[in-house]
Amino acid sequence: MSRSSSCAGRIVLACVLVAMGSATWGNDPVHKCRGADGQSHYQSAPCASTQRTEWVREYPPDPPAPVAAATSTREARTARRAESPHKPSRTGTRRSSASATGAVISMHRDAAACARAKKARDQTYARLGLKRDFATSRKLDDRVNAACR
Repeated sequence: MSRSSSCAGRIVLACVLVAMGSATWGNDPVHKCRGADGQSHYQSAPCASTQRTEWVREYPPDPPAPVAAATSTREARTARRAESPHKPSRTGTRRSSASATGAVISMHRDAAACARAKKARDQTYARLGLKRDFATSRKLDDRVNAACR
């Protein structure tokens, strides 16, 4: 029993030391020093007079924690509605349960050409696998873009 409590004590001690040390790491600059023997040394203190300073990096402090956001979509929607200056009027307007009817307008010039270009691109990708290069991918994507505008 003493062995398991000793192990748990070591784990707790290690966690405490890491937590204490990590709080001070963010504000200290990192100095890269080159010694007379040519080896690089990275340290938080300025380089000694026998070492040459290669660079010093200042790291910004950690950003503040984000404000807790709404936990659900419904709460976010309710908050947006409350902030909105426009209040929908519901006087005398009732929607019928029937679905709306009307013309379907494609957002593409030729939906069939767009679908053909996408299908050709997908077939070429399947044939080439991971051995395709950037130029081939760019050419196929440009064709799909031109067909789907």
